[in-house]
Order: sequence, then structure tokens, then C-alpha cells
Amino acid sequence: MATVTSEQQQAIAGAQADGNAVQSCAIIVVIDPGHGDRLKAKNPVDPGAVSGTIYESNIALDVAKKLKSKLEAKTDCIKAVYLTREGEITDVLPRLKWRVAIAKEKKANIFISLHLDAAGATASGQSVLYHPSYAHSKTLASTLSGRAKIIKTRGAKSRDNLYVINLKYFGPETKASVLIELGFITNDADRNACMTQGDAIAQEIADGVADFALANKAIFSATPAKAAQTPANVPIPKPRPKQ
Repeated sequence: MATVTSEQQQAIAGAQADGNAVQSCAIIVVIDPGHGDRLKAKNPVDPGAVSGTIYESNIALDVAKKLKSKLEAKTDCIKAVYLTREGEITDVLPRLKWRVAIAKEKKANIFISLHLDAAGATASGQSVLYHPSYAHSKTLASTLSGRAKIIKTRGAKSRDNLYVINLKYFGPETKASVLIELGFITNDADRNACMTQGDAIAQEIADGVADFALANKAIFSATPAKAAQTPANVPIPKPRPKQ
């Protein structure tokens, strides 16, 4: 009987590890709560859409923090979760570019931007927007839409004019980017659901992300891609929560 040397055993183990790594699911997610930043020095922090004293930026941040916690509990498929901001950004930064710069720095596999819609009082529902050029983004958007129950879904919608869902601005690690319009801040039911059922809404989104990640392991290769460099002129902000 042939004897397997220690070197051969190490080689076999390494090959098995490599094979398993390709099918592993260790996703890095960056969550981007919309607005909450300063676009010009003379301007106040951007609140996004407003309904009375209720700001889109605050609701988006609240749901984003809950979503981060829910995703971190998905240890079977999530490696790390980051927020682009944890409070208001008072520094003046290049519009939208700083958000994508964080995704590039963190080597995000999935980027999720959270917003709320605004229209007439009767308009309602949650939408998930994706860029039509990227099939994985469309799949993620459809998966997330299928999970929406608390606020009725308006479906996955194709948009080609939104910076934060155009993967050409991201690093090679980012395979899918979507923008979720959680509901209409101008609709009483949607707004109240976002404010009182944010935890459950975050759970729906987290479950959808996990569904997508586990069903698409092959696109998240464990082989590290060449790291994308964050442009020197796009600073990574250090969020400072409002006191």
C-alpha cells in the first residue's frame, strides 16, 4: 500500500480547502442610509424628503442600523456589515461619491442604499431599484421585493440614472447594488410602518439578502480580486452623530 507523505497530505488538504472556499458564502455588505450629509458648506445637513418634523434621513438610518444587526446574525453567509454613516455627516463631501468610496474601501460584495419615496398622500409601497446592465443586481432586487410583506411591494424597478446602483463606479468585488425605497414618507401608513415596524422591515431585507447570497455562492469567489483603490480626492468620512 502506498504511503501518503506529509507533503501530499498538505497538498490534498489545501486543494480541498480551495474547493470549499469557492463555494463558501462569506459576503461583505455595505448599507448606505440615504441623505444625512452636507452637500455645500453654507447648507444644512440634507434631510431628504420631509413630512412635518420627520426626516427621510433619520428613518433610513434607523432601519439601516437594524438591518446591520439582522445581517450580522446571518453567520452562515455574512462575513461583515458596514454602514456608510452612523449619524449626520457635517463635513462637505463629493455628492454620492463618498458613499461608493466606502464600498470600495470595504470591498463590499453587496451594496444596499436605503431611502423613502415622496409623492401625494395616496401613493404607497416599497420599491427596489436596480441598474438594467447588471443581472445580479436585478436578481437581488427581485428577491428583496419578494420578501416585502409589511409594506406592500411595488416590485423591482429598472433605473439607469442612479449613481449608487451603477456598478461601473464600484470595485470588482461588488456584484450587486440596489436602492430600496422603503415606502412613502408622505403616506401615513407607510411612514408609520417604517417608524414602528423598522425591526421587522429590516428582518425582511436581511432574509432576502441571505436568500440571494446562499443561492448565488458561485459569484462570490473566495479568490481575492485585485483591490480597487479609493480615489485620493474622495475622502472616507468619519461620521459624527448629532449631539
